[in-house]
Amino acid sequence: MGMRRALIGIVLAGLLAPVAATTYAKTYDVLELPASKSELASESLIYTIREFHGRFYATGHRGHILISEDGMNWQQADVPVRSSILDIHFPTPELGWAVGHEGIILHSSDGGKSWSKQYDGLRYGSEGLVYYSDLAEKNPDNEDFPYLVEEMQFAVDQGADKPLFRVFFHSPSHGHAFGAYGMIMKTEDGGENWIHVLETTENDSFYHVFDFAPLAGEKRFFLSGEAGLFMIGDVEAKTATLVETVPWEGSFFASAASNSGAVVLGGLRGRMFRTEDEGQSWEEVIKPPSSSIVAATKLDDGRLLFAGIAGEILFSVDDGRSFNYLPVSSGNRVYTVEQGPEGSILVGGPAGIQKLALPNQ
Repeated sequence: MGMRRALIGIVLAGLLAPVAATTYAKTYDVLELPASKSELASESLIYTIREFHGRFYATGHRGHILISEDGMNWQQADVPVRSSILDIHFPTPELGWAVGHEGIILHSSDGGKSWSKQYDGLRYGSEGLVYYSDLAEKNPDNEDFPYLVEEMQFAVDQGADKPLFRVFFHSPSHGHAFGAYGMIMKTEDGGENWIHVLETTENDSFYHVFDFAPLAGEKRFFLSGEAGLFMIGDVEAKTATLVETVPWEGSFFASAASNSGAVVLGGLRGRMFRTEDEGQSWEEVIKPPSSSIVAATKLDDGRLLFAGIAGEILFSVDDGRSFNYLPVSSGNRVYTVEQGPEGSILVGGPAGIQKLALPNQ
């Protein structure tokens, strides 16, 4: 792996000294106070709406996690933090995980009704400093580990300021969380332990990882993000390999894999690109003008939906090669889109959750 080495000449011994005495220089009320209950939670800022096992989940600011059976009536969960929650995943009907600001990772074992804290951004820096200092000491010829030691020292100094954007579990025990500045964590024991894996990824510049989707084949996935970042992950090989052929250097905020396995990426200024061969070749998607693409989902019938932050909903019926406007609008800014029940779509954003009729196209 080729990590960037702008400051590789650091003195390792000087960085090892603070490890044993690491303390948290900052405190965060949002990590200590539970989310407040509000009857207007479904009408306030929503970041993500997802459907798992016939149930709908929405996450939002100040620790809001909402549950619905019909996409109309929402019940607020008991959440132990007030950090904004950015993503959620349930590999089984009962077991779920959610991530968000301040590097928070939450876990539910009752279908999302209540949550407990498994991890936060304060631990990210302190535990990472210990982990990479140990690797650097045991592998003195490896130039990557001293640089990662320095990155973890920065994380300690900065506090819990980095959000986790996405979480996905390949099984009830094995999952990944992804976030800002290249943060990637994994667990193999249902979140009892979250492990640093920066050394296994080819994200030399520590670009933000904004999105994730599974690929065809057993336990393979892709990551997309800042500055044209696109990586192919392999759970068995325990690696994430950079794809260097992406024809654009703007950020990708949303992505989806089609029924055929093609990958469609959308991002800044409404630009969208598509690959059928995991990045060996690319084509720019044919589409009408739109704002920056920030959300995507695949419908049960195979259609792909992408949403612009200004509220445009775009759909494709040709495996993501081209998109047209869907003749519905939320009238508000959109951060997330998901297929809803009975021919509907659910959109969320600053104005909360809206259920819109899904026209037949």
